[in-house]
Amino acid sequence: MSIAGRRNVVCIVWFAVGLMLIWRGLPYTGLRPTDGIVGLGGSNTWIALTIGVVVGFGKGFTMLRKGARRAARQIVDKGEQAPPWTVFSPFMIILVLAMIGAGIALRKAPYDDTIKAWVVGILYPGIGVALMLGGLQARTVEPL
Repeated sequence: MSIAGRRNVVCIVWFAVGLMLIWRGLPYTGLRPTDGIVGLGGSNTWIALTIGVVVGFGKGFTMLRKGARRAARQIVDKGEQAPPWTVFSPFMIILVLAMIGAGIALRKAPYDDTIKAWVVGILYPGIGVALMLGGLQARTVEPL
C-alpha cells in the first residue's frame, strides 16, 4: 500500500472514531435521548458542548497534530510499498486500547450521574473533534 494510501487510512480511521465518540457523547449532553443515561439539560447542554469543542480544537491543533506528524513519519519510514498492517505502530495500538479502557471506565464507573454527564458530555465530543481534526491533518502534515 502506498504512503498516500496509508495516510488516507489514518485520516479515515481517526475521522470515523471521532464521529463515533461525538455520537456516543451526545446522550450525556442531553441531545440524544438514550435509555439509562442521565443527560444534561437546558443551558448546561450548550455549556458542555462549547467546552468540548474548545478543548477539541485545542487538542486537535496541538497534541493530535503532533500525533499525525509522528504517524506520517512512521508511514514514510516504512516505504512506498509497505504492507497495510504497518499503518499503525504497536505503540499506537496499545495507546488506543488504553484509551478505550479509560472511556469504558468513565462510562461504567459508579459515580454521580450528573457528574458523569458533565465528564463524558465534554470529553467525548472534545476528543471526537480533536480526532477529526488530527485525521484531516494526517493526510497532508509534514512528518516529524
